[in-house]
Amino acid sequence: MFSEAYQGFTWFGLAHGLAILFFIVLNTLMILNRHKIQGKLDLYLRRGTAILMLTLEFTYYGWVFSRGMPDLTLLPLGVCALSMYVTSYVLWTGNQKVFRLIFPWAISGALLSLLIADLNYTFPHFRYIHYFGNHGLFLTANLYLLVVKKFSFSYKDLLKSSLALFIYACVMYPLNYLLDTNHLFLREVPHEVAPMYAFLGSFWVIGFVISIFMLFHVVYIPVHFYNKRQKA
Repeated sequence: MFSEAYQGFTWFGLAHGLAILFFIVLNTLMILNRHKIQGKLDLYLRRGTAILMLTLEFTYYGWVFSRGMPDLTLLPLGVCALSMYVTSYVLWTGNQKVFRLIFPWAISGALLSLLIADLNYTFPHFRYIHYFGNHGLFLTANLYLLVVKKFSFSYKDLLKSSLALFIYACVMYPLNYLLDTNHLFLREVPHEVAPMYAFLGSFWVIGFVISIFMLFHVVYIPVHFYNKRQKA
């Protein structure tokens, strides 16, 4: 499970495709059975998922430290790390205000990470399980809070969340250079998508921020129609 023999992840290879398929099936089953999830089952699922995500994350820290390779990239300052921790908090407490802040961050960050898969290890290595497990779980958890717990999320919430992320990005941009890190991909985007921004030259980061704002809107489209259906 921790063997270096499992290095060599293939982008959109079998292991990648199966991980994505697993969470498509999981989320489909969750949505289809949403009315059956109540009471203690709801509590166990929410808190169990929070504990599982945190266990995977801290085991990952332990693995990195055991290899003598800790660095400042482990700081939970990126969108996905923040989404995982904050989603765990919301799952445990049921805080709807915090959910409205983190929802587009979590959905967008998880979708990008699951598709781009910036990973060096394949199944059954722990890093593969940690990477897809946590990204897939906080994606699923936020959808759970929306469709099972029926937490509300409006376009106004989207704009507030976008503004919060923009302010955070303005803080993280210089901080990345001070720490020599790449949180929020503000110094370098993954090589799979870098060609999309090449035409912008040194202004690519502005295009990247705008594309994230647009992605938030794409994520909101099904939420908009879901909200209309709930009101009907």
